[in-house]
Amino acid sequence: MKRITALIILSCFFAFLVGCGSDQYAIEKQYYQAQKQAEKIFKNPHASPPKELEKVVGILNNFAKKYPQNNLAVSADFDIARLYIIKEEYDKARMHLKTLLSKYSKSEAICSEAVFLTGNSYQIEDKWDLALEQFKKIMREYPLTLRGLNIPIYIAQYYKIKYQPDKMLVAYQEAINHYQALADKHPDSPPAYNAYLLAAQCYMEIKDWQNVINTFNTILETYKGKVNLDAVLLDMALLYNRELKDKLKAKETLERLIKDYPRSRLVKTATALLKELGNK
Repeated sequence: MKRITALIILSCFFAFLVGCGSDQYAIEKQYYQAQKQAEKIFKNPHASPPKELEKVVGILNNFAKKYPQNNLAVSADFDIARLYIIKEEYDKARMHLKTLLSKYSKSEAICSEAVFLTGNSYQIEDKWDLALEQFKKIMREYPLTLRGLNIPIYIAQYYKIKYQPDKMLVAYQEAINHYQALADKHPDSPPAYNAYLLAAQCYMEIKDWQNVINTFNTILETYKGKVNLDAVLLDMALLYNRELKDKLKAKETLERLIKDYPRSRLVKTATALLKELGNK
């Protein structure tokens, strides 16, 4: 069941790719019929005979070839890889994913998902070293994709789940260094903003509260007037109050949120917290 859940998550990534057009409904209907057959294998892979797998793979492959310019072809191609993985035919899955890297070479987002699924196939096989090679490849070659930004934390979380605290701490520090390097390489940009937020998340995970505050302050200084920072201010206030036990700083930060973002949906929460702090 865990394998199925992990693999089906990838379908969510491709949902946004669906396009439009006069024939789109007919194409979507064909894909839906193919996916219905694929889901039978996903739900009960061990009961599905090899011929059923190859039949569905053939249908999906034909669909992708028939509509190469349609974004649902991407979903069909990844469905094939997921089917091979769920049936524990890992070599076939990885061979197919390798062809996708060439087929969709112009899309870093798609390529990063292909590399991730390759790594995920090794992870399912309990070959973490090989999986890690793939995940590090994403960090090197596709660092600004959604998968590229999240993979350093994914690696650290793996060690956390496996109860390997020393490796987890090392991984989080490597993630922080990676995010700082991205922010330095792309200053004052959306990727840098995301990198700072992810670095702050890493500091939170290792309970380095002061560096969380330092990172938040960097964000406030760099992006004031460029993006809404009300959520950052609220997180800072909560951190000052709950972890650093600095109620004065918490109040000052909440007051700043209310002053700088009077129309924010968080003003009500900030006002309630100020009242609560005033009663303590």
